[in-house]
Amino acid sequence: MLLSPATYGASPISLLKPVGSATLSVVFWDIYHSTLYSSDGNYADAQRPVALQIEYLRDIDAEDLLEATAEEWDKLAIAKDVYQPWLKNLRVIWPDIKEHDTLLFVLKSDQSAEFYFNHTRLGSFDDKDFGSNFLRIWLDPKASYPKLRKQLIGKSK
Repeated sequence: MLLSPATYGASPISLLKPVGSATLSVVFWDIYHSTLYSSDGNYADAQRPVALQIEYLRDIDAEDLLEATAEEWDKLAIAKDVYQPWLKNLRVIWPDIKEHDTLLFVLKSDQSAEFYFNHTRLGSFDDKDFGSNFLRIWLDPKASYPKLRKQLIGKSK
């Protein structure tokens, strides 16, 4: 279920503590800076709530972001028939990204998930499988960028 956009007053991460931060660089280009948050500042796989904030360091078209997301889910062996409905919903809410835009993903205690873009709510997903599988892109032990994962979960500086 997607909710209408709304600007939030208090930050959805105001009660959370940073776990770790990392910058994704590919060849010579910095792509984004990310920070993982949890209720106690520690990472545990099933811990909720948890949030991932990404500040983009370059422009990225929404379609490119969707393609990259699908590629990562393929690498994690998530079935296409499982993630295609998620991509359809993401296509509706994800905007084109400009340098210094921020995308915030919050996985709540009830397993529902919310996206915010530059402090504006983009939408909410009630599918209980979506949130944990979205976070797997960064947090799964088989994630594409193991160094970034380690920094996000506070295991390496």
